Amino acid sequence: MSALLLAGCGSDSARRVFVLGLDGATFDLMDPLFEEGLLPNLAAFRDRGTHGELKTILPVISPPAWTSATTGVNPGKHNIFDFFQLPRGTGQPVLTSALDRRADPVWRVLNEEGFRTGIMNIPMTFPPDSVDGFFISGFPYGRIRSGIAYPPELEKEIAVYPLDPFGESIQPGQEGRLLKVLRDTFERHAEVAKQLMSDKDWNLFWVVFTGTDKVQHFYWKFADRNHPEYDPVLAAQFGTAIRDFFVRVDQVVGELVALAGPDTDVLIMSDHGFGPIYRELRLTSWLLEEGFLEVSERGFERVDAMAPGPFGGLVRVNRQGRDFRGSVPVEEAPRVRDDVRERLESLVDPETGRRLVEAIYAKEEIYEGPYVDNASDLVFLAAPGRFVGRKASGSVDVWGLPSYTFSAFHRPNGILMAAGPSFPPSSKRQSLSILDIAPILYWLFDVDLPRDLDGRVPAELVGEEALAARPPRIGDRTVVIPPGASGLGDESQREVLESLGYVQ
Repeated sequence: MSALLLAGCGSDSARRVFVLGLDGATFDLMDPLFEEGLLPNLAAFRDRGTHGELKTILPVISPPAWTSATTGVNPGKHNIFDFFQLPRGTGQPVLTSALDRRADPVWRVLNEEGFRTGIMNIPMTFPPDSVDGFFISGFPYGRIRSGIAYPPELEKEIAVYPLDPFGESIQPGQEGRLLKVLRDTFERHAEVAKQLMSDKDWNLFWVVFTGTDKVQHFYWKFADRNHPEYDPVLAAQFGTAIRDFFVRVDQVVGELVALAGPDTDVLIMSDHGFGPIYRELRLTSWLLEEGFLEVSERGFERVDAMAPGPFGGLVRVNRQGRDFRGSVPVEEAPRVRDDVRERLESLVDPETGRRLVEAIYAKEEIYEGPYVDNASDLVFLAAPGRFVGRKASGSVDVWGLPSYTFSAFHRPNGILMAAGPSFPPSSKRQSLSILDIAPILYWLFDVDLPRDLDGRVPAELVGEEALAARPPRIGDRTVVIPPGASGLGDESQREVLESLGYVQ
C-alpha cells in the first residue's frame, strides 16, 4: 500500500515506531556491564529516554510472555500458556503455535488502521500472519524448514536465514560449537533486520533477538563461581561468553537505532529476566513420591495430578470430562489442586533447607477471560536459584542438579527502555508491565485502544503532560476472539498441526 493510500486511510504515513526485543535481557546482568562501560549504546539510549523493569506474567516463559506483549491481554484471553498443550481427547502433547492464539496482535489492528507493519522473529508467531507489510515467524517451528515468511517471496529475499531451534542443549565437548551457532544466528538475524529496516516501507517494525536468552541459559555456569557445575578450565574458555554476546548486541543496537532515525520512537524490551539455577525439583518424581501418581510395570496406573510441560512451574489436575482419561471427578478437582498447592508451598530442599516456591497461584487468581480453563490448574514461580523440571533422564530422584543442561533460567523482571520524540527523559527506573506494550503502541499511533486490553498507557513512561494532552481513547473494538471457531480438539485443526510437525 502506498504512502498516499495510507494517508487516505486516515493514518499518519510518516509515523514510525521501532520495537527491539532482547529475549531474556535483565538489568541484573546489564547494570554491572553499564558500570564497566561495556554497553555504551544501550547506556546512551537509556540516558536520553526513560526506562523501567518490565514485570512479566506467569509462567515465566516466552510463549505467554511475548503473546501478552503483542496482544495486550493476559493468557486467559489469548490462550497461549506454554510451549505445549494437552488437547481434549488425546494424551499426546501438541506444540503450541500461532494457530492457538485467540486474540488479535497489535499488527492486525494497526493494519486495519492503515499502518504498515514489519514483524521479525517474535516467538510464538509461526505460521506467519498475512499482513500489510512483511512478516518472519519466530520459533517454535515444528519440523518445518520453510514457509516462515509473508509474503512468501520474502523468504527468497532474505536467502540463508537460520531458524531458532527448540530444545537445544549444551553437551560436554560441544560448548564452542553451540556458542558459534548462537553467534552466527544472531549475526545473520541482525543483517536481515538491517536489510528490512532499510529496504522496506514500515510504520511499526518489531524484531526479537533470542540469542540473549539462550546464551544465559547455557553459559551462566562458566561465569558463576558459585554454580555447582562451575569448572575453572571451561571458565577460562567460556567465562566471558555472556558478557561478550551482550557487548556485540550493544553494537548492533546502536546500528539499528541509528537506522531507525531520530524521528522514530524506539522501545527496547525483554519478555522476562534471568538468574542462575543451582538446584532442581523433578516435578513428576515429586508427584509420584507424594502419591498423586501411581506407576506399575505397565506405566501410569493412576494420575491425579501431572506436570504438563517440560519446565515452568505448572501442575494440572487430571480432571474428568476435560483431560484425556481424566480420573479426578469434577467436584474433587479443587481438593486435589489445593492439596498439591499446600504441599508445594511448604516444600523445602532437603540439602539446603530452602523453600522451593516463591509464589504459587490457582489459575483463576492470575488469569481472566474465556480460555482460563485451558490453563494449568496451578502456576508457580520457583525461588531464586531453583528450577522446576519434570525428571532427570533415567532417574527417579526428586532433587538434583538442573537436568536440562540449563544453568540459568527465567525470572520475572524484564526490561523496557524507550526513547524518541514521544518519550521524555527520566533517570528514575519505573515499574511497568509487559501488558502495557500493546497499549503504548496504540497510543503512539494515535488509534483507539481496544476495550478489552489488560494493560495501560503508563504516564510514568510517556509523561503526565503528554497523556493529559492526548488521553488514550477507548474504542468499540475488541481483540479477544470468542471461543467456538476452532480449537485443538477440532480434527481439521489437528490435521494442520500434524502437517506442520507439531503433534509430538
